[in-house]
Amino acid sequence: MHPILFRIGAAPGGYAVHTFGVMMMLAFAVGIWRAVAAARRQKGEPGDVPVDAILDAGTWMILAGIAGARLMFIIVDWSSYRDHPLSGLEIWNGGLSFHGALFGGLLALIVFCLIRRISILKITDLFAPSVMLSYAIGRIGCFFNGCCYGAPTTMPWGIRFNEDGQGHWTVPSHPTQMYSTILSLIFFGVLVWLERRKAFDGQLLCWYIILSATERFLMEIWRGGVTSTVVAWGLTDVQFLCLSMIALAGVGLAVLRRVGRRSSPGNTAALEVAGH
Repeated sequence: MHPILFRIGAAPGGYAVHTFGVMMMLAFAVGIWRAVAAARRQKGEPGDVPVDAILDAGTWMILAGIAGARLMFIIVDWSSYRDHPLSGLEIWNGGLSFHGALFGGLLALIVFCLIRRISILKITDLFAPSVMLSYAIGRIGCFFNGCCYGAPTTMPWGIRFNEDGQGHWTVPSHPTQMYSTILSLIFFGVLVWLERRKAFDGQLLCWYIILSATERFLMEIWRGGVTSTVVAWGLTDVQFLCLSMIALAGVGLAVLRRVGRRSSPGNTAALEVAGH
């Protein structure tokens, strides 16, 4: 682990630059860059999304995603923040919820599209691979920060994490942060492959939801329900949420494919939230 990347000035008065924060900034920058590149490739197509809209929407999504991720993490793990609620603002110490980030970012994007009168399906398809790539990079920050680790393991790659930053080390545990990174990079490749063969608007959005929910479902196995509760059949509440997301996205794929076949190429006006 390496939670502090470097310091500006001598300790203790110097300013500490946290690895987690740097990796998050890198994740956002790479994600926006990738989405802009995708927008430029589709320029000139019916209903194409302007590059400046990608930059503006990305800013909305980043801010809302961070707020949503932190808020949901605090709600789920409220017992850790009840006595010191202001510590919930210390995002550099880790503690972000994937579902909170997803819902917060998606809500911000919907509002943005309604205001700018842009097709939600088209712009989410542009962002889908980028968000997966950003997530993979961000999880590396979690690893260096020593947060979001998994349950104890006897596997040879088990890692001891500084549990509270005060020298209290865990037993060898699953480095689930790196599991997430590896799996997300694989899923990023899948989305890029689908992007080149896109048949209808909204296809990448639905597949992103399916793949990201699958990643989170699997991580719950190795995390041992650290921030969730077993509900039934050995599955946690988070895993049930993931299964619900997969099912809804599957239905979305079927509906959008059918509508796409009835529409002319590139025309998904019946499904666009932003009307003309």
